[in-house]
Amino acid sequence: MPHKLDDDSSWEEVLNINSYALFMGYLSMAVKGMSVLVVLWTTVVLLGGFVSMLGKKDFWSLTIITLVQTTGVFDVFLKEKLQHVGKSFYGLGCTISGMLMKDYSSFLSGRRLVLAYVLLALNLLLFAVILCPLALFYLTGLFITTGLSLWRLIQRDYAMSDGDGSSANLEPALNVLYSLVLFQGVLFCYRLVSRFAGKRIARLVAIEYGFHKDDHVGQALVMKYMRETKTGCEKDPSFAKGRNMVKFAVALMKPESSSSGDYMSGAMILDKILDQEELQEQHALIRKLVGSASSSKVMKKLLRSLRSSSQYNRDIRVLAARIVANLAGEISLASFPNALRCISSLLDTTTTEQQDDDSASSAHCNELMKCGLVILDKLAAEEHNRRLIIANDQGILSKAMAPVSADLLHCIDHATWSDVSAASMQFMCRLVTAPGTTGDTLRSQIFENKGAVNTMEKILKCHECNEKLHILAIKIITKLPTDASSSMNTKSREKFTKLLVDIFTDEKNKDASKRQLAGEALAMLSDQSESSAAAIIKARDTVVHDLCEMLRPDNTGREYRISAAEILEHLYIRYTKKDGYLEELTKAMNDMLPMVLKEVLLFPPKHEEKKTEKAEKETDGAKLPAQNPDPEKGPDPVVSQDEGHVNEQKEDINKKNVDRKLHAALLSLSAALFEKSITDDTALTQLAEKIVPGDSAFSFPRELKKMVEGNSDATANCLRTMKITSRIIISLIKLNGGYVQAEVESLLESLSKASDNMLELEGLMMFSSSDRSTTKPFNSLVKEAQDCLEEKKKHAQILVTTPAL
Repeated sequence: MPHKLDDDSSWEEVLNINSYALFMGYLSMAVKGMSVLVVLWTTVVLLGGFVSMLGKKDFWSLTIITLVQTTGVFDVFLKEKLQHVGKSFYGLGCTISGMLMKDYSSFLSGRRLVLAYVLLALNLLLFAVILCPLALFYLTGLFITTGLSLWRLIQRDYAMSDGDGSSANLEPALNVLYSLVLFQGVLFCYRLVSRFAGKRIARLVAIEYGFHKDDHVGQALVMKYMRETKTGCEKDPSFAKGRNMVKFAVALMKPESSSSGDYMSGAMILDKILDQEELQEQHALIRKLVGSASSSKVMKKLLRSLRSSSQYNRDIRVLAARIVANLAGEISLASFPNALRCISSLLDTTTTEQQDDDSASSAHCNELMKCGLVILDKLAAEEHNRRLIIANDQGILSKAMAPVSADLLHCIDHATWSDVSAASMQFMCRLVTAPGTTGDTLRSQIFENKGAVNTMEKILKCHECNEKLHILAIKIITKLPTDASSSMNTKSREKFTKLLVDIFTDEKNKDASKRQLAGEALAMLSDQSESSAAAIIKARDTVVHDLCEMLRPDNTGREYRISAAEILEHLYIRYTKKDGYLEELTKAMNDMLPMVLKEVLLFPPKHEEKKTEKAEKETDGAKLPAQNPDPEKGPDPVVSQDEGHVNEQKEDINKKNVDRKLHAALLSLSAALFEKSITDDTALTQLAEKIVPGDSAFSFPRELKKMVEGNSDATANCLRTMKITSRIIISLIKLNGGYVQAEVESLLESLSKASDNMLELEGLMMFSSSDRSTTKPFNSLVKEAQDCLEEKKKHAQILVTTPAL
């Protein structure tokens, strides 16, 4: 079975054009074979054996047929013949001009002029008497032979000798010959008519690959592919095997191709294919043939095309920029030493190109700049590429940030510069989120640009800036350094934090993505330092109240509740300054603890982890049934039901994932509050009374045991829940008593079993940074809980055995 990357059997050009070309190739071979048979029959059988017995009609008919068959007229299409004839007419015109003119500016004079006119007359006579009939004969040769054969088969007035028996086979021989020529003519005419079907096939394939119906250039490119495939199949039927539009385009673009027109054609084809997102198999082949290190010749040529700024090469520059932008993720800058210089030239279009060429439109320059920024963004996804970008001495970072630092959005126009500014910010976002020392270096370089930071603050306030710009601005600014040496001073950071708070707590904000991202950014900022937490808590007098209101289950969406829980937890841990803000925060948290614990302990999400994972696998592996072949009957009800079932499964999985994240966030907040607020048995009793008023049978150890047993599977979500639950259990054990010791021991036994079950997963999770609830491993937390219980037992035993004073 062929590899999927090499299996192009379902591609439109392979299914239609290659099959058509193969059929036409066999048809041409049949016409050529008939020609050989006709020539042999006329020369050997008839003209050789019966030449003295032929009548004049048949003799001249056979002579014309033989001449036509030996000229090879059938080797090319009529259109190609006409093109050659047109060139011959041009040559005739050049000959006449050379006779009448001494040079391009003056005519001949005197005797030379008379001689020139005589020669001109002779040329025209030659053209009228010889060239025109010969051209007509050349163009219509097979039609003439077909007509002659049909005429002779209808009349059949063949000349016969006077009964000596020597011409007995003449009539059958002539019938065979004329039948062969007639059959050949039918095949030729059928092949000629099939050109119209070929044009339609090429047009449909062109549309399938993204060329518009009225795009004659695109259709001409597909026709060129069809002609070359057909010509190759005429010589070798296996020529079409493994041939497709991608390989055809790449072959046109190879350096050994001397024609700039071929390079342009190949680039146009690749650009159109890469622009169609659904053509993933074609994209994979393009990455293999152009983007891989083993195919660097074409990529080098594309990169060189980026630097050309002449008007003649402007179109190819745009095409090359688009192609490189699509394949930039496959490029290693180490393999292309001059690549950054070529890419940097795209960012200079608004200055150098418009000065050198006044005809260059702003839309053209903007498109080149956007492509350059997209290329840099994809290159920066790889660590070794980021290092080379830092080391580049062309000022490429400054050029990439220029649209933002110059604030082209607000100084000139949003509509013109939104896409370019978004591409610039996407590149900056890629750099500020880079890990390691390289990321630190890039962040320091970016945030020294105060113009860019100021513009992003403007974007967050601007109602004309679109959602994408807002989201990128939030992602970038939240990565700002928080130390004193940061270029973003405290006042600017506080202003930005206030913007995030306003966005997140505004219930009238219809931009859900922006609001959710603001909440996630605040959750991250609140966990960075005490100063960041202080900036959030002081952003507005009602910020704690607003966050607490968002935490209530009946007031907002689950995604917002997750962020609100994380922000409040971080504020409660980080903010330690003894002032009114701390008092308000502490009181609010103590009031929220019973509500949060009640939801966590008494109304946890249903434990369907295994079932959910199974549903996810079924959803991922589900294959949609074939489409209903009869569109007039409407959609197949079975197909609709299956698609609806798959969509319901996906929605159900997403909902359960959000529920688990919310439960974990509320549980983590409960653990933080429990550790600091519940310091003795009295506080614990009061808390239980607030959770379940009047229920004396309520027991924290018993409820926690239910949670442990309900989350003991070896999954990442259960592991996170167990590690947070362990913190509450440790806090509970450290209290003075007020609980049944047997219940605590039973709880720890269940917790220990869960730890053993997750031991292998625990080792794998040590390499992951996704679980930030605690830095301690689960088994260490279980060991700490067991040690606390043993210590409490020893302490209780000492109290019992020590006599009272």
